[in-house]
This record gives sequence, C-alpha cells and structure tokens, in this order.
Amino acid sequence: MDPRRARSFGAVADAYALARPTYPPEALRFVVPPGAGRVLDLGAGTGKVTTGLLDLGLEVVAVEPDDAMRAHVDTRAVPLAGTAEQVPLPDRSVDAVVAGQAWHWFDTAEALAEVGRVLRPGGTLGLLWNVLDDSGGWALEVAEMLGLEDRLSLVDRAATSPAVGCEVWRPWSRQLFPHWQAADPDLVVANMASRSVVIVQEAEQRLALLRSVRAAVPEGRFKVPWVCDAWRASVP
Repeated sequence: MDPRRARSFGAVADAYALARPTYPPEALRFVVPPGAGRVLDLGAGTGKVTTGLLDLGLEVVAVEPDDAMRAHVDTRAVPLAGTAEQVPLPDRSVDAVVAGQAWHWFDTAEALAEVGRVLRPGGTLGLLWNVLDDSGGWALEVAEMLGLEDRLSLVDRAATSPAVGCEVWRPWSRQLFPHWQAADPDLVVANMASRSVVIVQEAEQRLALLRSVRAAVPEGRFKVPWVCDAWRASVP
C-alpha cells in the first residue's frame, strides 16, 4: 500500500462522488448472505456501496476515515469515522462486511482480524472492484494513458485479489458483472481526476494528463463500460 495514494482521496471527494460508477445490485446481492439485516461498508468512501445496499433494504453502517469522503455518505446510513484495522463496532454485530474499491488499501492481516471479530456466525466478507473494460476503443487508450491498475485486462493479475494474503478465508467465490455508466466527456475526466495515481501528480502534469483524457473520449453522451469483479467468502 502506498500511504500517500491511500490518503489522497479527500482532496477530490466531490469528483469521486460525482463520477465514480455505482455497483450493480446483482453484485451486491452476491456478496451478502441471504437473510442479512445489518451490513458494514468498510472503507466506504463517498458511499457508492452504501447507497446500493440501502436500496436493497439493508441497514448499513459506513466506516470511513476521511471526513471529506464520509460527508457524502447517504443519510439513511450510519456513518462512522474508523478504519479497516480499527473498526468502531462491537463483536458479532453485522451480517456481512463489504468493501468496494478499498481492500487493497488495508493492512490485510489486521483487516481480516477485525472483519472476523465483527461478523456474526454465517456472515460473509464481500470485496468489489469496478474495473474499466479496456477491451478496445477510447477506454483502452485512456487506460494505457493513465496506467490504470483497475482495468479488465489486468483483473486476473492484480495484487488486489483477495487470494493475496487471505488464504485462511476459503473457499472464495467470484463472479464478474458487466455494467454501464451513462456519461459525457466531463464525467470521464472527473472520474480519472479521482484516481490516486492522478491525484498525487504535480499540478501541471495532472492537468496535461486530464486534457489528454478529454481529447480521447467521444463527444456527447455515451456509455462507459465497466465490469464489477466481485468476491465472497464466509467466516472461517
């Protein structure tokens, strides 16, 4: 984990909330056990996972360390300041823990210990990544331009896989869920501006890169192709 990148998102919280894609309902159902009532969104960010879980009728606690990011969390949820390594919840208090676009920022061993502590018997750990479908066209050009790590062509080689450092949590189940995001050039630029690899660049370099992104994408309205890479495991 790069601490500088991990702590960078608060500076672009508005762009993140505006431009990052949501998660498909079917992916959220996949990572939550049947009959679940209370779910923890761990590393909730601006609450993209939180809102999706709430819309499924679940009670959600959203734990996020960054104040600017947490300020965007859906008001129907319970937002709490905290980290994956120090979860501010009592033992066996949730039916599932879900982390969207976040697990790779955590200390794996400490996070797994906390997840195991707060989960009730029969609970699940669900990990989600929205990855750009870079199989062709402008999406491939932008992915190469930014050196994106979360793209479909790298999904089976990514160090973000739960198989890395999570051997005790087995068996892992996995499904890929293709979906689309309605967008325009400004939304794509805002999305890419919310990437940690871009945020930490010097201002001049960052602005030049985002101008190149703007030039690469189509005009008008179009669909951004995403794939939700979803993983699920039960309490060992």
